[in-house]
Amino acid sequence: MKAAPPHPQEEARLAALDTLEILDTLPEAGFDDLTRLASQLCGTPIALVSLVDHYRQWFKSRVGLDAPETPRDLAFCAHAILGEQLFVVEDSHNDERFHDNPLVTQGPHVRFYAGIPIRSASGHPLGTLCVIDHQPRQLTPSQADALAVLGRQVEAQLLLRLRVRELERREEELRSQRDTLASLQQQKDTLLFKVMRDFKAPLSSILTNATFTLYRPHLPEDLLRATRDIRDAADGLQRTVSNLLDASGDEATFAFNATEFDAHLLLSEVARDFQQRLVSSPRRFAQNIKLVEPHLTADRELLRRTLLNLLDNSFQYTALGSSKVTLEASNPEPGLLELRVRDEGPHIAPAARAHLFDAHVPEHTPTTGRAEGGNRLALAFCRRAVQAHGGWLWVEDNHPKGVAFCVRLPTRPHGPLFPIS
Repeated sequence: MKAAPPHPQEEARLAALDTLEILDTLPEAGFDDLTRLASQLCGTPIALVSLVDHYRQWFKSRVGLDAPETPRDLAFCAHAILGEQLFVVEDSHNDERFHDNPLVTQGPHVRFYAGIPIRSASGHPLGTLCVIDHQPRQLTPSQADALAVLGRQVEAQLLLRLRVRELERREEELRSQRDTLASLQQQKDTLLFKVMRDFKAPLSSILTNATFTLYRPHLPEDLLRATRDIRDAADGLQRTVSNLLDASGDEATFAFNATEFDAHLLLSEVARDFQQRLVSSPRRFAQNIKLVEPHLTADRELLRRTLLNLLDNSFQYTALGSSKVTLEASNPEPGLLELRVRDEGPHIAPAARAHLFDAHVPEHTPTTGRAEGGNRLALAFCRRAVQAHGGWLWVEDNHPKGVAFCVRLPTRPHGPLFPIS
């Protein structure tokens, strides 16, 4: 018996085999189908997909053989991988390399062997697709050609399996990265919410004291102006904090309290508060209130904050000079209240409107400068507050220039109202 020498590129060949991560894996239908077909076409009782590693030949698929592997020193396949073409032993009893091989003299009594090398994508031989008989014989040309074709199909199965495993590994890496990013985002959000809640008390104190100071008589003009700036800044920051907490979707921070009230009084209060923003601004503010049904059942505070946020948004993006912000209210039909905040600011492209009210926008999404930073949180809060009322919030063009933010609410909601995320 003559054992086959190592392949001239043995280390590279073994590395290619290791890359497949296939040794000692479970049977797979794709390989089993090919070995059955090889056995049938060649008319042999045994067919194998054999992979040759350091010390053995291991059978990924086998027909007519119980043993899962044999030593490499005894393997016919170890000889077959040394060549480029079909390796055939028509009668092992007459071949000095194999006549006394235990695989010949004992079970499985290999008398005839034909093996076509199967190669990696890099061209290194990994093993064979082989057929075996207990009797000496020859393959017909069509059988030899069929075995070569099936060998290429085994190679395709190996390549497909490798690509699938690479995709699965990549998906697992991406899943792990997403989980890590989600965990980091959750930690960041938790810390941010804690900080924002800690801000609420001192901001409320600053706002209260600044407002109290403004009502003191005989304040110097410079102190009056500075105090008004402090009040406006604290008020804006307080709204940003509230918007962040409420736009987060945390229902614990989004208490909902529906009562019946006069919408005229609410709109007057909102207009008065907003008018204070225009004390030192050349921008103009107008109202157009035409309510047939002034009585409304809603969360008064949420609706007030919604209107102030929409007005602030329009104020921020309306140019100085003769530009105007308008608050409108009407009953387009019985049982509905429609509120509109019109401005003469920049246009919002249709592609950007789809995510205008989202607190977080996916990467590579068209955006507009009218929905960035704290302003985005304000608009996200507005949508959540309006939806909590069972209403609608959208944006449309304000001709001849600018945009209009539109809110439509039922004046007498049917069923319970509840906060939604």
